[in-house]
Amino acid sequence: MAETVFLTDGRIETIFNDRDFLGLVEECMGCDARGWLEDRLAEKESDLEYAICMEKEADSLREHHKEVMAELRKESETIAELIRGREIDRRALSAAAGNIGIITFREVSR
Repeated sequence: MAETVFLTDGRIETIFNDRDFLGLVEECMGCDARGWLEDRLAEKESDLEYAICMEKEADSLREHHKEVMAELRKESETIAELIRGREIDRRALSAAAGNIGIITFREVSR
């Protein structure tokens, strides 16, 4: 999107992108001003890239959390079914409890 800029010397310039604006800054204010502005823009770009990376990591962690919680729920439902049964199958109950232990140990050790 093009922007129109009115300069103090009466000129009107059209800015199409960052490069155009940097060129105008250099023309009107010099190389040092352009360098300063480029440094600030680079910092902002770096900050944005970092924020995007952190959002992706947070999304990944949320998805992993959901998967782990589903595993734990499955095992807890197994335990609940075994407890409701006429006779308690100690081996199956122990296996389900052991699976919960394995899942939690795996997550704590990450």
